[in-house]
Amino acid sequence: MLLSSSSSSVCRRYLFFILLFYAVPACAALPDFKLLSAQDMLVNIAKQIPDLMRFITALAYVMGMYFIYVGLLKLKQFGEARTQMSQDRELKGPMAYMIIGTLLLYLPTSVQVGLSTFWTNPNPYGYLQLEDQWSQFINICFMIVQFFGTIAFIRGLVILSRLGGHSGPDTFSKGITHVIGGILCINIYEFSQVIMVTLGIQST
Repeated sequence: MLLSSSSSSVCRRYLFFILLFYAVPACAALPDFKLLSAQDMLVNIAKQIPDLMRFITALAYVMGMYFIYVGLLKLKQFGEARTQMSQDRELKGPMAYMIIGTLLLYLPTSVQVGLSTFWTNPNPYGYLQLEDQWSQFINICFMIVQFFGTIAFIRGLVILSRLGGHSGPDTFSKGITHVIGGILCINIYEFSQVIMVTLGIQST
């Protein structure tokens, strides 16, 4: 048994080297690929950000209508008292779904309200005023961070919707963390300025 296992491992190694021997010339015969720098890849990703943002916004609208529909059904069950489950007799379930659904349905307004909570005059796209090459690279990074911030904001609202049903003790903290983190990422330009001023790197 030991001999057979060792011989099979040797055969696998020989087979690997044989395949590698034939694969290297095949790869060398392929046409030259254009080598992209990290900045070029970020630029290509940034070009898709507007379409991805529209997709995420449309998805939030659909999720909002779904949550409102579920909230209305739960509110009907609460009014008619047809179920024996204690959590369905509480009003927090329907209200949580309807509030979260409304926030998702009016996602741009919800984001603007969240930004106004932390900044008096939020300007999340203030970085677009800079035009030098280094600033353009930073602008692309900011756009990508804003995109992921929007996803985090939506995810936080979805997590908070679980408060109306079976939820763990850390559901509220997770949801609020995603919402606040998403807001800070959406306004990453002014948030980074606050950090730099706090550390003394930049003057007001």
